[in-house]
Amino acid sequence: MDRRASRLNHVGLTLFGLALVAAGGLALLRGLGAWGRSRATEPVLTDTVRRYAAEHAWFWPVVAGVAVVLALLGLYWLLAQLRSHRLHGNLTMEPDADEGETRLSSKAVAEALESDVAAFPGVQGAKARLMGPRRHPRVQLNVSYDRGADTMALRDDIRDRAIPRLRAALGVDQVPAVVRLHLVRGGEPAEERRTVR
Repeated sequence: MDRRASRLNHVGLTLFGLALVAAGGLALLRGLGAWGRSRATEPVLTDTVRRYAAEHAWFWPVVAGVAVVLALLGLYWLLAQLRSHRLHGNLTMEPDADEGETRLSSKAVAEALESDVAAFPGVQGAKARLMGPRRHPRVQLNVSYDRGADTMALRDDIRDRAIPRLRAALGVDQVPAVVRLHLVRGGEPAEERRTVR
């Protein structure tokens, strides 16, 4: 999930959560008698609402339908959070079918980038993920390096050597890349976040 979508997610969830907390708090206060004992013992649905529901046969089916739609929307949102944006399958290199079609495995491309970056001085390992649509992929790259590595030189090597080679291999003008550098201390990785675009 990109940052903008993540931010919208957080804002939406925060507002929804605050609305639920407010509704629950009001219901709790009413039940505890904050607006008088008589209100605390009254049914939630007033006589007017009950009468209206009894006179209109469609009322409860509509309420049930709205509840089902809301439940399905919630389930869709939940599944969207779990879905990976990782690019699977093959990348099509030739958009014109008349000229022939070249397909390149996204896994092979990621492994080639990992091997390329792993050869840089001080790198202990690299893990690449191609994400997004097949025609406009982007890269997420996690690089583990040791204390002897020059992180600025490593960042420059990735930006000026590895990513341009990836672009040339894919035949595209640009490949947005987010790189996370992890310092390996005594066998344990400690993340040092540096983002290279």
